[in-house]
Amino acid sequence: MVGINQKDQPENAVKFLAELGNPYGAVGADKDGRVSIDWGVYGVPETFVVNPAGVITYKHVGPIDAISLPEVIAAVEKARGVPAPAQ
Repeated sequence: MVGINQKDQPENAVKFLAELGNPYGAVGADKDGRVSIDWGVYGVPETFVVNPAGVITYKHVGPIDAISLPEVIAAVEKARGVPAPAQ
């Protein structure tokens, strides 16, 4: 999982993650907002699922909560090629 710090100073992100914990495997900085424009970000936070080929396969706008979490997990598993559980 990668976190992108949007339009903020990297030191602010470091402080934020130090205080609240860092769930990310890597953290990047989008100081001028260019990556956000390229990816079509219009609300923060946003979550993207990217498959192994580098294609965005899912986008969620807003925080992930108990209601949206199952959908996000399913999107991650689909992008990874994990079969959906039988229903």
